Amino acid sequence: MQNIHHENDLFLNAFKYAPIGIALVDLDGKWLNVNPSLCKLLGYTEQEFEATSFQNITYPDDLQIDLNYLQATLDGKITSYQIEKRYIHKQGHTVWALLSVSLVHNQDGTPKYFISQIVDISKMKLAEKEISDLNDTNRSILDHISDAFYSLDADWRFVYMNQEAEKHLGKKNEELKGKVLWDEVPKLEMTEYGSYYRKSFEQKIKVQFEEYIPATEETDEKWLETHIYPTKEGLSIYFQDVTKRKLTEEKLKGSEEWFRMLADYSTDMITRHTPKGKCTYVSPVCSTLLGFQPEELIGAWGDSLLHPDDYPQIISIYNAIMNTQQINTFSFRIRRKDGAYIWFESTCQTILDKRGKVSEIIAVSRDITERKSSELKMQEVNELLMRLSMTDGLTGIANRRCFDETLEREWGVAARYGQPISLLLCDIDFFKSYNDTYGHQGGDACLQQVAHTIKRALKRPNDFAARYGGEEFSVILTNTDKFGAHKVAERIKQWVEELQIPHLTSKVSDLVTISIGTATLIPSAQLSSSMLIEYTDKSLYMAKQGGRNRVVAYE
Repeated sequence: MQNIHHENDLFLNAFKYAPIGIALVDLDGKWLNVNPSLCKLLGYTEQEFEATSFQNITYPDDLQIDLNYLQATLDGKITSYQIEKRYIHKQGHTVWALLSVSLVHNQDGTPKYFISQIVDISKMKLAEKEISDLNDTNRSILDHISDAFYSLDADWRFVYMNQEAEKHLGKKNEELKGKVLWDEVPKLEMTEYGSYYRKSFEQKIKVQFEEYIPATEETDEKWLETHIYPTKEGLSIYFQDVTKRKLTEEKLKGSEEWFRMLADYSTDMITRHTPKGKCTYVSPVCSTLLGFQPEELIGAWGDSLLHPDDYPQIISIYNAIMNTQQINTFSFRIRRKDGAYIWFESTCQTILDKRGKVSEIIAVSRDITERKSSELKMQEVNELLMRLSMTDGLTGIANRRCFDETLEREWGVAARYGQPISLLLCDIDFFKSYNDTYGHQGGDACLQQVAHTIKRALKRPNDFAARYGGEEFSVILTNTDKFGAHKVAERIKQWVEELQIPHLTSKVSDLVTISIGTATLIPSAQLSSSMLIEYTDKSLYMAKQGGRNRVVAYE
């Protein structure tokens, strides 16, 4: 009997003090009992909950799917279910929540009531919307560039392709999405071009190549220039039709008169240089691209308009061209007459005299500023997406996902070198009563100050702080023994107290304080990172049980 009472007490404590909303709901949807966290989440008092049903405070568009799952549970088709849904807050706005429902039965097997667990996911939904908006912007940028683009994941499946790529590949994005490259283009795997894809993916390097596609009864011959970039997810591929450029390059091999005619009417800028780089000819289109008349550039040295940051790279490429005498394509910044810099892409070919020595260099150049701008925008969008997914929206420090990945990575490093790794779990004392006293805005401000103080208290570049959940924060200290961990923990505790944030409802101080648990392990085959978290959590529990506002190390 004593054990039954003890178990009931444990259940009531878990119900009352759980950080997520928990409720008992009768078979008709009427609230039987709700915990304080659910009252706080949706703004209703316990009495207001018990006077209504979940149907009355569910967002109308989400009600039917909830009722369908509820009925399936009552019919015995499923034992529990979990959905994302919206509730109507007492103040009228909607609250996104993750709802988990289980059915409790009587001893005779008949349904008794439902247990509902309700977790606030509003911030996650907001972040998802921001990411979706960014993806829409990203796709808009890609659909309006002149280059064809598509991306592949790590399993060689199509993820996205822009409108220009659809034209070249002859299929819509929706048709190819999720399908494997080698299945859709089987000939590619058997050619040298397929090996370039694998080389970029396996060696994580940019690969560029030109592909000749013979004429058919329906299409003319054409040349494609492809750029493959490795990404965290797989590969990004840009390609463009360079047939006109290739034809121009081939015709350059003809007579001087033919060369002049082509150069004069080409939209690409064609230049000729001495082996030392002095310009001897510039096609008329230079006035459109650079603002100079041809005669202003003839006699100038090829490097006189280069961006200073690109100069070393161009010298290296120039030497390679002279030594290997192979066609080389590269990009760089060049100064217009008005002083502005634009991006150029040049393809250079050496011309040999009868003795086999380089007599001149011919370059075919084009303005790729728009393409470069699109690539930079894509990079910025991807970096922003990564930061959003790894940063806590309220405090600005790392979030739980970032913590999990960092701990696994640093655990592996510590295991490799046999070094200790320490973990701190920090919990703001009596934060619930602080929120009740000073309101959510005051609570948010408190969390932000404490988060920034914890991060400021870490002195080494590799020391890592994250919001672990609610009012809990975590700190990972690499190559740190328990004495070093204790020293850092004491510093954090002291600095938080020195913030002098009033907390009149705290039971240990008139100011905001923090309890910290620490644990230190040297990774081995018998230990895991989850054990480090478990031991640290136990030491935090002992710090709370011991009176709070203290540091306790796991022994």
